Order: sequence, then structure tokens, then C-alpha cells
Amino acid sequence: MSEPRLETRPIKVRALIEDFERGRIVIPEFQRAYVWKKSKAPLLIDSLYQGFPISSMILWESGEPTRARYKEPRPARGSVMNWLIDGQQRVTMLFHTFNGDDDIEVVFNRKDELFRLANAATRNLPEDWIPVAHLWDPDQYRQITRKLDSGSAADRKYEARFEKVRRILDYELPLVRMVDHSFEHAVEAFRRINTLGVRLKNEDIESALVASKHTGFIVDEVAPFLESLRQQGFNRLNIMHLFRACGFVAKDDGRDRRPLHMLEKNEVLAAWKETKQATEQAIGLIRSELGLVNMNILWSGALVVPVIALCAKTTPRQRDSKGLVGWLALAALLHRYSRSSESQLDQDLKACRESDPIRSLLKNLREDRSALIADPFDFSGSLADKSGLLALYIACKNRSILDFYTGAKVIMQNDVDRHHILPRAQFPDHTRASADNIGNIAFIVGDVNKSIGQTGPEVYLKRLGTEVLHSQCIPADPSLWAIDRAEDFWTARRELLAESFNDFLRASLPDRHLGSG
Repeated sequence: MSEPRLETRPIKVRALIEDFERGRIVIPEFQRAYVWKKSKAPLLIDSLYQGFPISSMILWESGEPTRARYKEPRPARGSVMNWLIDGQQRVTMLFHTFNGDDDIEVVFNRKDELFRLANAATRNLPEDWIPVAHLWDPDQYRQITRKLDSGSAADRKYEARFEKVRRILDYELPLVRMVDHSFEHAVEAFRRINTLGVRLKNEDIESALVASKHTGFIVDEVAPFLESLRQQGFNRLNIMHLFRACGFVAKDDGRDRRPLHMLEKNEVLAAWKETKQATEQAIGLIRSELGLVNMNILWSGALVVPVIALCAKTTPRQRDSKGLVGWLALAALLHRYSRSSESQLDQDLKACRESDPIRSLLKNLREDRSALIADPFDFSGSLADKSGLLALYIACKNRSILDFYTGAKVIMQNDVDRHHILPRAQFPDHTRASADNIGNIAFIVGDVNKSIGQTGPEVYLKRLGTEVLHSQCIPADPSLWAIDRAEDFWTARRELLAESFNDFLRASLPDRHLGSG
């Protein structure tokens, strides 16, 4: 092999997109998943339109056998392949914009020279908002320009702007090619490029290291399973969460944690099979015990890792399912893993190896709160407080949440809505934002929200039976059902929510000392 070297040359956007589309530039398995938000596409296109610089692309030119991260675009056949080490997000975004697919349709305003993602407003003004993909397509561009009047100064200005959009395809991006570098060098380059820029999370680094040691494992095993979890609504379980659970399964003997890339492939594959089964069991447990069909209000996948670990360690008969969800409810309430998540997860996985894992897990929680019970203050957060929303749901579920209109049990399906008990619209402008707090939210079916409409709480709450009010932890005192008594209403309700949440904890953890209250 020749001496490793770097070659630098520019590449036009058009050629970059074409090489990616035809599989001449491929994303390697050790790359992180495509994570850019769609909203960044217009900004990227506008930067190119303005002629602003964007950072260089880095390719690794190699004939070594390497797996691609994705099945499409299909890698081209050949002895030498160009693997994309840095620039995946930009290349993928340009590719989707060029083709107008993956729900990324960037449109250009011919009057204001603005780029936006297409929406209902832009589609209502098709003459002003032109899809960039149409301007880049020769046939569609001819149809657009045929409608312009060459004698109109405005239309000549628009055509000049359209041409400028088309010249984006001729924008030259700096491209660095790693030639005669080994696979290990390519992975290390990826790691250093991203960690020095503080752009990668631990999960991305670990993913790269695992892919470098166990070729095909992420593409063939991990990525498809993550996609199945996403389709089930458990999209907050990421690759690192599964790797931590898999590491626990692989080394369940109490020894120090060893990352998967430091294990032999046969050990990893055997542990992965158990991890998948345990993950499905954990999801089943969360659904059956808590009634959660997805992770909309279960705010962190890290909360599920100890549940997966214990599902792997115990049989269904040995498992304390109610104790597990009791711990999960408390851990979420106390914002477990919201800080120092790695060290706290180490603590909790170590606790899972103890003879009484629930006791040890609860002991770890006492570092955050000595009395393991809810306080009314826990229900005073804003609607952005996912821990509070989950605690609210658990408190109401403990009383068998009943729907405002039908009186039937509310199940956390996709059509369940969050309803402001004291309607937000009925607050004065200067205090309206205060209505957006956990203590003012009830869970109801979406259609009921519409039927309640602008009815005042003092009217519609009187129509509800006492069982419905009780199930939603709503104070039974009618004098509190008024906008001018909002603070008193919320104080009373938070006390009821804390009371019900603590009843749930005592039922789930009957033989545990939780604290006073």
C-alpha cells in the first residue's frame, strides 16, 4: 500500500448529488444516522444561493470490504469505493431537496428571494413560491420560464433570480479525499472530526466503534430493530440505550462494564438476541401496567434500560412487574437521567445485579429525594415538563381515568387529547399563559375537546358525574370551578394528584419504605 495521503479538489453540487444518487459516494456503516431536521433544508439552500461557504466534505477512497449504513442508494459496483466520512447531513439534505422527496420540498419566493419548506400557505400561492426541485429540473424549468413575459421588467428580474437558484448546482464545495488510508484510520478520522467539534453524542461514537469491530451488526441487526421500535411509538429508545442493555446482558456477572466494541462478535450476537426479547417484554410490561402505547409522555429511553435489564435477568414468574413500574414512575418524577445520565445508568445497572434489584434501584433514587413520594409541587410545572405530564397521567390512571363525555375509560391511544380544565381562552391576555400548567390538564378524547368548545368550567363541569371528576382528580367543590379562582383550583387539584400518585406507588411497592405522606 502506498503512503496514506490527502487529496483536495472541489466538487460541484450537481456532481455530488449525482455521485450519491448513483452509489459512487456511499455512507459507511460506522456513520451516525441521518439526524438533520427538515427545517434546516431552506437555510442550507439559502447559504448556497448567497454564495456563503459551507464546510468541506471528506471522502475515504478504499477497496476494503465495508458495509453501507443504508440499503438505498445502492452502492455502485467497483473495486474502489468513496465512503463519506464527513458531510452526510448536507449531502443527504441536498439529495432529498433535488428530488423533492422524503417530505423535504424547499420552495423559493421569486419576489422576496426567500426559501421555505412547502406548506399550505405556499401552495396557495404557486406563482410566487416555486419548488427548488422544479427550478433544478430542465424540463420543468422550461415550462416555468415559458409563462414569463420577456417584455416585463418584473418577469425578467424573476428569471434572473431563477437562474441564480439553478447556479446552486454549479456551486463548488471543497472536497478532501483520504487515499490509501486503512479502515481503522477512516473510523478514527470520523471520531476525531466530530468529537473535536463537539458534534457527536456518545451514542454516535460508540456506534462507530461497534461498526468498526463488528461489521454488519448495526446494519443487519440494530438499525432494523430500532426502526421497528420507532413504528411501535418507542422512538426515544436510541442505539446507546440498547447498547447499554446489551452490554448488561453480555456481562451480567457484576464485573466492570465493557463496551460492545471490546467484546467478541459471538458474545455480542448472543447478548443482542436476548436484548431484543427483553426489550419487547419491557414494552409489553409498560403497556400492560401503565397503559402507555407509545413514548409521547415517557420522556427518556434511559428510563426503560433498567426495565430491559431486569426483563433479561428474570423470568416472567420471577419478575416484580408492579415494582418495576413503581420504580419507573418515581424515576421519571425525579428526573432520573436528566443529568449525569451515564453515571446514574451505571449505578442503576449495577443495582439490577443485586439480589433485590428494586430495593437497590430505590436506594439510588434517594440520592435525589429522601422521601420517595410525590409532592403537590411536582404537578406545578409547565406543559413542557414531561415528567409532570407522566405523573399526571399515572395519578389519573390510578383512579381509572374516565372520559368527560362518554364516562368510558380513557386509554392512551393516538386520539387522546390534553384538555385545559379551566379554558385557556377565557383567561385575560396578561394571565393566559398561566393556564398552561400540569395542574390544569385533563386527558380526554379529542372529539370531546371540540364539544366542550367555549363552555365555561362552572357550566360543563356540573354536567359531569362525580365518578368522572374523581377519576381526573378534579376538586369536587363547585366554588373552585371559575377563572377567578384558578390558583385555588390548581392548588386543590395538585394535592389530589399527589395523593393519587402516592396511592399508586404504595400499591406498586407495598413492602417498601417510601417515606412519610
